[in-house]
Amino acid sequence: MKNQSDDLDSASSVDDPLDYPEKSEEDFSSIVEESKRKFSIEQKVTITGIVLVIVVLVASLMYNIVTDLVESGPEFGYRSDVDPDLYEDMGVNSYPYNSGSQYPSFSSTVFIWGSCISDSSPDCGWAGSGVIISSRWILTAAHVVEDMNPDDSYIVVGPDWEYGVGYEVESFHIHPSWNGVDGIDLGFDIALVELSEHISGVYPSSWANQDDIDDSLVDATIFISGYGDYSDYEDSFCDSACLDDGDEFYSQRRAWANTLDRVIEIRTQGSENDVASQRGGFIVYDFDSPDGNKNPLTSGNLGFNLFTRQDYSYAGEGDSSPNPHALEGTGVPGDSGGPVFAKIDGKWTVIGLTSHGSETSDYGDVAFNTRVSVHAEWICSISSSYKPISGC
Repeated sequence: MKNQSDDLDSASSVDDPLDYPEKSEEDFSSIVEESKRKFSIEQKVTITGIVLVIVVLVASLMYNIVTDLVESGPEFGYRSDVDPDLYEDMGVNSYPYNSGSQYPSFSSTVFIWGSCISDSSPDCGWAGSGVIISSRWILTAAHVVEDMNPDDSYIVVGPDWEYGVGYEVESFHIHPSWNGVDGIDLGFDIALVELSEHISGVYPSSWANQDDIDDSLVDATIFISGYGDYSDYEDSFCDSACLDDGDEFYSQRRAWANTLDRVIEIRTQGSENDVASQRGGFIVYDFDSPDGNKNPLTSGNLGFNLFTRQDYSYAGEGDSSPNPHALEGTGVPGDSGGPVFAKIDGKWTVIGLTSHGSETSDYGDVAFNTRVSVHAEWICSISSSYKPISGC
């Protein structure tokens, strides 16, 4: 039987391929210095690589910023590669945009104007759009009418608000959960306009009067209309995309198409018995560029615009087609309160009201439209036997 020392002696006599020759102190010093030199080189290469990556990223961001600056403006609300008159033609249902199975009638879209409550000067006024849902009732956005004086407000029916038929306002009914623009992302931007007399000569539009009736409409083609402000004056938003209809102010009703990207519901805290005040919601679409490069709601996007700092993460998750419609568009100032139409059970139905957007109506804009169906209970609570609202 061998003892442990015998094993060690035997092992020491074996020609072990891993048994390196002895090194002197000078040899070890040179090895250490060589390791330091190699580490230094590798560190510099790594740092250089990181710097190059940062430079490439910054260059890419700068390119995108410059591209955004160059592209901003010409496509304001409408495609810059399309004749803007076509959007007017659709807004008045001129051929080939006749109302029927392919296009809704936009004649129920109205212009709203009122003097300011907060400012008594004669030059102060608010304007927006709305939609007729009954002979004496207009649906619109709360932010359009919240500062309007009902005693000095009116709606105009017709394709050109400067030459349309006016109707006086009797009162405004603003959703009780509307808390001003600070809470605009909660989906309560909705109001009813009660008129002093019945509208004649125009059929009211059907509206989404059943809860969740629009749940399955994602990817459907939608149509939107309004009286957007394209007038060319000092500090106007449209810049080089302003339009001229031969009068002092551009006053035409326009319409555009898009694809419905999101149907969302937002629940807020409140009394369990007060369901109507808890539920808000949005109909959401984005303004895709003709080349498909600006499609902010596509799956995997961050949910905010890096350059404008606009957050649209409350649009929820989902996807978006990068293919724009021939008359793709989005809302501009003045379109607020205008209707969003979608076909439900073969009938064109108002499912949303233009509320706000994530940018200044350029390619990549995310348009948030107050979802009508979640407010059906509140709308019908305003209806009465002597002033009924159709659909209630």
